[in-house]
Amino acid sequence: MNLAQEIFGVRFQNPVLLASGTCGYGQELDRMIDLDRLGGLVIKAVTAEPRNGNPEPRVAEFAAGMINSIGLANAGLDDVRASRLPWLAARLRAARVLVNVAGATAAEFATIVRTLDDVEGFAAFELNVSCPNVERGGAIFGTREDLLADVVRRCRLATRRPLVVKLAPNVPDIGQMAHVAETEGADGLTLINTFPGLLFDVDSRRPVLGAGTGGVSGPAILPMGVHAVWQARRRVSLPILGVGGIRTGRDALQYLLAGASLIQVGTASFADPGAAGRVLSGLIRYGVASGVADVRELVGAGHFEAI
Repeated sequence: MNLAQEIFGVRFQNPVLLASGTCGYGQELDRMIDLDRLGGLVIKAVTAEPRNGNPEPRVAEFAAGMINSIGLANAGLDDVRASRLPWLAARLRAARVLVNVAGATAAEFATIVRTLDDVEGFAAFELNVSCPNVERGGAIFGTREDLLADVVRRCRLATRRPLVVKLAPNVPDIGQMAHVAETEGADGLTLINTFPGLLFDVDSRRPVLGAGTGGVSGPAILPMGVHAVWQARRRVSLPILGVGGIRTGRDALQYLLAGASLIQVGTASFADPGAAGRVLSGLIRYGVASGVADVRELVGAGHFEAI
């Protein structure tokens, strides 16, 4: 099966990427897995200034996945520009890199994009619009059409590189939010980000996370992620990167059949850094067994008939 595709002007050797926040800047996994075997990776969110993140504990498991509140801990814009991206440019030959961008204001998003625009070592930006807008009372960019439009519009003016918008799932109509992103100049979408969640330690009766609430990821959100991709595919023509709950090649197929061209492996990498490689191998086995000549034959091939 041919696994390669050209998406928003970028050639990906296969559809399996590592999700932002689960692979650091690539260096953290370099001696554990062959990064260049994958389609690519999305580095952890970059903010204008370095961030220490939220108080510990930041991660907790539950039966169907994980809840986390990292707080966008990262090295900051200057370090990513001077050190992290040059390392990736020198290290990788085939895997593509996306830079996840986060900000407290629409202007901060645009500043980060503009500052990194001329740096080598990456193929596209991924906008993390699940951040709160401090100028609008903490409203989440990705949950309001006006705020989402403002971020995408400003970033579109700041770069000619591909812009991929990672949408928040906790909205009434994610297809409409996808339409807003497309209208303002997005080149692709990532669906989905984590769901808001809360768990208590029943002995202390306090939240299991130091920050209280957090984002839910892992197998529990697989059907919601596939549904979001299907909803967005009905509304927009943009390439979609599916993420959420993928552990196996068959999980990845769910997203491809719903309309995603690429997929990202996230939480599964915490339990097994080689999870993305296993997902890729599973896709290859499926292609051989099913006689699929090209992975593009699977994109949007799910048959859906309303009951």
